[in-house]
Amino acid sequence: MNTSDIVVLTLLELSILLTASQTVRLFTQKYYLPSIFAEIIVGILLSPYAIGGVINNLFHVPLFEINSYLDLFANFSVILLVFAAGLSHGFKNLKSSGLLGFLAATFGAVIPTVLVYFTFSIVYPSQVSALMGAASAATSLAATSTIIEDFKLYKRKFSRIVISAAALDDVVSLIILSVVLEIESIKILSFLNILYNITITVISWLIILFLAVFIIPRVLEYVRDDLINDVSLVILFSVVFLMLLLGFEPIIASFIVGIAIAESIKSSKISSFTSALLSIFGPIFFIYVGMETPIKIFINANDVLLGLLMSFLAIIGKIAGIFPFAFIYTKDLKESFLASVGMLPRGEVGLIVATLGLSSAIIDINQFSQIIIMALLTTIIGGTLFTFLIKRWILKQSA
Repeated sequence: MNTSDIVVLTLLELSILLTASQTVRLFTQKYYLPSIFAEIIVGILLSPYAIGGVINNLFHVPLFEINSYLDLFANFSVILLVFAAGLSHGFKNLKSSGLLGFLAATFGAVIPTVLVYFTFSIVYPSQVSALMGAASAATSLAATSTIIEDFKLYKRKFSRIVISAAALDDVVSLIILSVVLEIESIKILSFLNILYNITITVISWLIILFLAVFIIPRVLEYVRDDLINDVSLVILFSVVFLMLLLGFEPIIASFIVGIAIAESIKSSKISSFTSALLSIFGPIFFIYVGMETPIKIFINANDVLLGLLMSFLAIIGKIAGIFPFAFIYTKDLKESFLASVGMLPRGEVGLIVATLGLSSAIIDINQFSQIIIMALLTTIIGGTLFTFLIKRWILKQSA
């Protein structure tokens, strides 16, 4: 089969996968589950390891395949997703979330990371367990904000701390990821070495972030409106390339550029353009994650048990990290617990961390599968419980 045939088949494959994911989303949205749930499920079912493999054999055509072209689209999707996350947060929003939001985000990300790290280090090497911990840190802002938007509860105190903490814990998770990727190069693993690497990573992040926030918005001021979208993409991929040369990961560069562009007076126009791109390319990464996950892992007792254990640690760690600061902010036990539950769903950044770990050969397919199980379970449990408690504690009280 020549290259042009593979390209045509990949485009056909993408069309089918995207159509299927949009169809499944119609059903999952009814139960307030985030779109990533539908996209991962479609990827798992239509992968070469499941129904996709059956279709390939039936028609003798490699239609549902994980090839270099699909991998390229998935990487582009990742960069866009993280860029959009930075664009939606903005530097001002990160600052305005307040000390309690910052503390909730930090402890809500660090505690599950530490719990997963120390528990899984019993069976896995340090870097593997650390990466799995990092994947358990981030909250799905898309999942929680969708539910809050559906019930129009943005003015409630618990909603405010959920939104601010969920925005900030992406940043904390990416910093944890940066440190995890450096662990392999540390000669002697000790508390001081890890603390040194955290300090260097945070300082590097802050320097690059402040430079980007200072320079990029000023550059965009001189760009004509009809060129602003093109120039924003040029800036994005130029900074990604530059930071790759400096040893940073593309997703970190994407996030920083997004935050910087959010400070531009032309950010709303770029946001609209990015949303249009994400409507097409956004789901590809999550479908790709599903396709990389062999369906047989869900019947592998060891992987399922470890995935359940990781889910349990991720849940209690997140609640332990969020609840105290939510209570100080809301002065209400029910709203504090609601805020904690609203932070349970894992999402975009956690899955990106897992995929990066798999592609970097830090984790294997079994460990990757355990993270997928954790992401799905926390999303289902968190989304369903959050919705139930809002109806029982908030809406019934208001009626």
